[in-house]
Amino acid sequence: MSAVIGDQATYYQYRLIRKINISRPALLSYLSLTFIMLFACLIFFNWSGILYFLLSCVTMIWIHYLVSRSILLLRNRQLHRWHWSWRAPWIGLIPSQHIAYPLFSRIHLHMTWIGLVFVFVFIVASPPSFAMSLLFWHVWLMAPRLTCLLWLFRQRKDGYLKISHQEVAYYIQ
Repeated sequence: MSAVIGDQATYYQYRLIRKINISRPALLSYLSLTFIMLFACLIFFNWSGILYFLLSCVTMIWIHYLVSRSILLLRNRQLHRWHWSWRAPWIGLIPSQHIAYPLFSRIHLHMTWIGLVFVFVFIVASPPSFAMSLLFWHVWLMAPRLTCLLWLFRQRKDGYLKISHQEVAYYIQ
């Protein structure tokens, strides 16, 4: 019986190409940016700045969720492979398994540009404190993802990413 299973089994050989560890000081400095911006909103825009800061956080997370969910449903229908995370630096939808690098980059580049379009629309149509906070949250939420894409820019594009809260690993088959 074991010979039959051995003949029909599929073995995947992945080779680790790059591993990016997320250090605790980098994570703490990343998180401290929110408190610095909250303090700046309080100084420059009074108490309404805090309200707009919190409202823009919810708005930008919602926009990122809609864009990533729409791309996943329209392109690959792989929404079951993604889960919601509230842990920094990966706040939002992140893959729960290995994900192909082209899909990861496509989703996050779309999120970047569509998010910037929303920010520029709100710059014209909303108070300055809301627009500035919206821009901050967009950059803050996208920074880890775009940094990951930047680190893997010169690598082969046919690999797979495995994302955890402490590290990002890039494999090829």
